[in-house]
Amino acid sequence: MMFKVPFAVYLLVAVLVLSQSQAVGSDLPNSIILLPENENAILVEKQSQTIYVYSQEKKGLSLAFSAACSTGEIFGDKNKAGDKKTPEGIYFLTDEYEDRYLTPIYGKKAFPSDYPNFYDQRLGKNGSAIWIHGTDKALKPMDSNGCIALENDNILSLADYIRLDSTPLIIVEKIVKTDSNLQADLEKRVRSFLDNWSQSIEAGSYHQYLDFYSDEYVPNISWWETWLGLRKKSMGDKVLLKIQTANVGIYAHNLTIVVLFDLILSHGNEKDKEKILIGKRKFFVEESGQTYKIIGDTLQKKSHAYKTADFPLIAAAQKLVNYNPGQASVMETLQRWLTAWSSKDMDAYAGIYAANFSSDGLGKKAWVNRKRQLAKKYNYITVTGEDFKIIEKKDRCDVYFFQNYESSSFSTQGTKHLKLVRKGGLWKISRESWKEK
Repeated sequence: MMFKVPFAVYLLVAVLVLSQSQAVGSDLPNSIILLPENENAILVEKQSQTIYVYSQEKKGLSLAFSAACSTGEIFGDKNKAGDKKTPEGIYFLTDEYEDRYLTPIYGKKAFPSDYPNFYDQRLGKNGSAIWIHGTDKALKPMDSNGCIALENDNILSLADYIRLDSTPLIIVEKIVKTDSNLQADLEKRVRSFLDNWSQSIEAGSYHQYLDFYSDEYVPNISWWETWLGLRKKSMGDKVLLKIQTANVGIYAHNLTIVVLFDLILSHGNEKDKEKILIGKRKFFVEESGQTYKIIGDTLQKKSHAYKTADFPLIAAAQKLVNYNPGQASVMETLQRWLTAWSSKDMDAYAGIYAANFSSDGLGKKAWVNRKRQLAKKYNYITVTGEDFKIIEKKDRCDVYFFQNYESSSFSTQGTKHLKLVRKGGLWKISRESWKEK
């Protein structure tokens, strides 16, 4: 029979751990190597039954939130369905459910995780439905079937820190602290590895690319020959394809490192630079000698434009290589606008607006400046469109579509109306209006 510790004792331990972590100062959780600016990381410590949120700001990593939680009623790492254990590792939250869709056991809000992830499946682990959720009953330590439960007020507070498919959920038995200098050195080495991986796609050979992967894991490279052809054509057209990474997060659990980043394809033409967000890519990495090897490579989330593409990188490259600025279509311009706004690339965003643009009493400069401030304010912005209706007349057109807007603070839907004019072969937005649903 398992001995149950009174919840008051768990709360006392949580307070002591929190006080200790705040007093340490330079000591950091060793599981957070690099957190992108304005991103948060959720850290669950099973030993103290406490959930922490760390935030990355310009001044560095700081503790933003903590609360008591309840994990699986059986000690240890989860291995199979029904073992009533909470898994340990690095996960991401993939969806959000409101209370009207939930039974009372899940409280006012719930977030499913991606357990079992690629690495779990490689180890033979199974099971499903590992969530972070609220509860309508009294919170007790180690009282779940494997989920992470919080009091309803706390799950609602935690929701403000979560960005789906981006905010890491790191679950450990006990938090281990490390020195910031060690973290910085590890970050430098992993970033260098990632940069070299990118360069191998840009200009390397098939064998150079595969050298970044473990012998025990062979990635799908059926796209490589097509990529080489596109790369060759781009050189002939003087549209050099560039692989870029952004919003890099690096997290560690035991001997495995998880790297999550935005994968971006661009070309190097300074006059008319085009960038395409492919999506969020995730590596599982292990140290091998003096370097690292990728033991798992997945797309955490595809960009909206490439959700149905088997190989989004190829689809994006085909668009770029065939891209002719003098003959850009209206839909291409709209896709560039959606991508620039969603990736917070405000220079590319501004370039799609005509010099004489006006909306809400604002000219182009004031309009773009207002959007720049929003981009800085929100942790993320996602803008998608559907049901496009385009009415084109010579060098002018009207576009109507249903727009979904989501940011870290709010979301809204409605009808967007854009007026575009063609200037020098390029479509530019001259007017913009919005009607909320």
